[in-house]
Amino acid sequence: MNHKLVHFFWIAALMLLVACGRDEEVGTASPPTTPVTAVGTDVSELQISVVSDDFAVGTPRVPFILYNGPSRVSDAQQVKVTAFDLAQEPAKAEWTGWATGYGDYAVPYWVVYPDLPRAGNWGLFAQIALADGRSTEAQFVVEVLEQSRYPSIGDIPPHSENRTLTTEPDIKKLTSAFDPNPAFYQMTVKEAVANEQPSVVVFSTPGFCQTAFCAPVLGSSEEVYTSFGDQANFIHIEVYKQFNPELVLADEMAEWKLMTEPWTYVLDRDGRVVARFGGPVSPRELTAALESLLQ
Repeated sequence: MNHKLVHFFWIAALMLLVACGRDEEVGTASPPTTPVTAVGTDVSELQISVVSDDFAVGTPRVPFILYNGPSRVSDAQQVKVTAFDLAQEPAKAEWTGWATGYGDYAVPYWVVYPDLPRAGNWGLFAQIALADGRSTEAQFVVEVLEQSRYPSIGDIPPHSENRTLTTEPDIKKLTSAFDPNPAFYQMTVKEAVANEQPSVVVFSTPGFCQTAFCAPVLGSSEEVYTSFGDQANFIHIEVYKQFNPELVLADEMAEWKLMTEPWTYVLDRDGRVVARFGGPVSPRELTAALESLLQ
């Protein structure tokens, strides 16, 4: 049986999921959501693309990107989101809050943490204010699970013995990054937990990512590394353990039960997940999560 890894991918500003890679233990993931084209008041053809998956009951991190036709919207000033439980008839607004924008990333994105107390399909209604005073509205849907499929906040993920420069001196076999930072391939997750420092663990494939969006995830971690240095452990786990003659998924993808990429995890000194970022994560967003462990 062939199994596939899912990357986040957009065509004509709608989120699609493109399968690539094979492994005998990692299953096929289906698109978690279907973006809904907005009916704008002043801006036509506005869409919202959800750029992560694995949303569970509670206050999940929901990252999204705004598009106007084929172009990304970079001048949005405010986004207010209201959540509706679509299982209720009629659907009622159950939560309202502001999204946070992150422009310090290759693809500007927004993040909202809605309070979603029940599993099922939730409709999220966004009111968007642009820099020139125009405004519009958009709506999208997320599927909320009872429990996360992947390691979540509060969990202790596997103490992986991922390959390092000690076990594989050729760094080009450890990563598909064009200009890799050797500091990210010095230790295993098991060793990182043992040294009792916070850790940043990045699952991504810079060289085989099919968008301009997932490769910069590793770049964000490298930028944060220059600020924190040896105060924390930084580990990149390449999604693929073999590049030629075909792509073969890394064992750690199955070990962590990840069916999509990229994912960035922040672990505390005990190896427990304190933050996780599916899809994009900017240096500013990642820094905020790590700083809380170093104060």
